[in-house]
Amino acid sequence: MGFSLRTIASGIKFPEAVRLNALEQVVPQATVEAVVAELGVGEQRTRKLPAGVTLLLCITMGLFTNMALEQVLKKMVKGLRYIWPGDEAYETANKSAICQARYRLGAQAVVELFHRVCKPMATEQTPGAFLFGLRLMAIDGDIEDVPDTSANVAFFGRHHGGRGAGAFPQLQAVYLCESGTHAICDAGFWPCHTSERVGGLRMLRSVGPGMLVTWDCGFHSFDMAYHTRRREAHFLGRLPAHVKPKFVMALPDGSYLAYIYPSDYQRKKRGEHLLARVIEYTIDDPDRPGHGEHHRLVTSLLNPDL
Repeated sequence: MGFSLRTIASGIKFPEAVRLNALEQVVPQATVEAVVAELGVGEQRTRKLPAGVTLLLCITMGLFTNMALEQVLKKMVKGLRYIWPGDEAYETANKSAICQARYRLGAQAVVELFHRVCKPMATEQTPGAFLFGLRLMAIDGDIEDVPDTSANVAFFGRHHGGRGAGAFPQLQAVYLCESGTHAICDAGFWPCHTSERVGGLRMLRSVGPGMLVTWDCGFHSFDMAYHTRRREAHFLGRLPAHVKPKFVMALPDGSYLAYIYPSDYQRKKRGEHLLARVIEYTIDDPDRPGHGEHHRLVTSLLNPDL
């Protein structure tokens, strides 16, 4: 397999030449530059750490989480030094300059780049990516530790148990993932005591036609099902034990059609409902989790033949 060294255009300054070549297939340099330009976070003069490089640093620091930011920056520019014309040494920005550059950049640029780059990646040939002609997506949540600072405690909070407060403040994270590739297509973070259903509803903003969205029983709600269908996607999820759908008719495969309703009494009284298909089953393999338990799935895929 042939390869060639990167060439540096004449007249370009060192910070302007810093790129993450290994990641450009996923994070194109043109997209990084477009985000910086459209949000107006670029500089009037060339700094040691311009906005584009700072944005790349925010990506790289997530890959080298055990390294100080100054070391991460040196790692980013190390390869460029080998091909840079001339013998002039280049001093990277120090800790203070990195902090100031991140404040100048702001969070919005990182968020915008995330939404432009983090999209479904699978093709029809990707194993496990499609079912019934629909792209498989999944919504799930997780509790994650964040640094033990007063600001994080004030915003995210701590969990408490029998032995007192947790060692670290924590956040409630919810992700929308593509099942075939495990690519994260959307994400949200809330204080640790926030219900993950709040995040589940937010993730529907990135759901669209041709998708089959799956979730566990903790995410089930009438609104999750209703808004998924409003976005022309289908859903498949587990039903909590307390949810009692209203039977409509039995289907040949043993499943049945039923109405699901909002939990709010006034909305239910106004007649809000959604037709869904309920699939009940029991796992008969003693070596599998959930053996002998009664399980229920609910889906918007109403035709058992299809």
